[in-house]
Amino acid sequence: MELATLQLPMVLFTTLVPMASGAFIGLAIMFFTTHFSDACLKRIDLWTLLPIGITVVGFIAGVAFLADPRSAVTVFQGIDAGSMIVLSIIGSLLGFLSVVYWVIAGAGMLSYRPRMVFAAVLGASALVYSLAIGAIYVGSSVPTWNSVLVPIGMMGFCVAGGVPLGVLVVALAGGLPAARTTAFSTAAFAIALVGAVVAVFAIAAQLLFAQSIFSSALPGVDAVPGAWVYVALSVIGFIVMLASLRATLRPNGRSAAPVGRTAGAAAAMPYGMVEESEPVGVRAAVPLLLVSNVAVLAAIFVARMLFYALQV
Repeated sequence: MELATLQLPMVLFTTLVPMASGAFIGLAIMFFTTHFSDACLKRIDLWTLLPIGITVVGFIAGVAFLADPRSAVTVFQGIDAGSMIVLSIIGSLLGFLSVVYWVIAGAGMLSYRPRMVFAAVLGASALVYSLAIGAIYVGSSVPTWNSVLVPIGMMGFCVAGGVPLGVLVVALAGGLPAARTTAFSTAAFAIALVGAVVAVFAIAAQLLFAQSIFSSALPGVDAVPGAWVYVALSVIGFIVMLASLRATLRPNGRSAAPVGRTAGAAAAMPYGMVEESEPVGVRAAVPLLLVSNVAVLAAIFVARMLFYALQV
């Protein structure tokens, strides 16, 4: 894992940026399935700053790596510096568009249909950018990275990590009561499930691919000792994410419109507007979503650490 530790800023970049930018996938699902009140939309716009902020942190980690002498390791990996620069430019454009969306939406300058389209464009852009992040490794001189599995996995991380974060934004804004009366719950969970399956497939297949290359040179020797432990930890993270997301969207299979009145929604409203009689299950919605997001964040981080360790 020394190689992974050496490139920790890139681990953070490739963990945070796909997940946070993918939150717009969740927001797009929300806008296409649910119509919210103006007051709720304003709170959603406010909380959209959360994924944008996480994306900025990821970009800072990536820029810090490129400015660090340790980034010279990319020369030996056969990753073209020009590709990294182009990736940075595309990422900056994505970040700029996200901020533009947040500003004009927060200013009340977006009607519902343009908001749907803008969110969908940002969600699609997040997927394309995740694909581009993975693509720069496909042409590297590291045989174990030279696989289409890398960009596929990055897109899986974007969807599996982004949807729960988008749902968290909705919950913090108090929008789950309206969202759960529509197809939002089913669509959000189904898409998150697809993303998780794709991500797990890519992680496991990448390890098998790397092991086959390593075994051809050194039979009987593991590419990374204990690698399957990291795979197992990542899989557990995705499972916890899905279970927490499912429990939040449809607790016990009941219609749970009240669940949207979460602790997070309460935090976004004046104290006098918070109902004192909310049951414990209702108050647990945002904590469950926090568990879901922390679990998928950990799953992606572990998977990325394993990826950077698999340099054969």
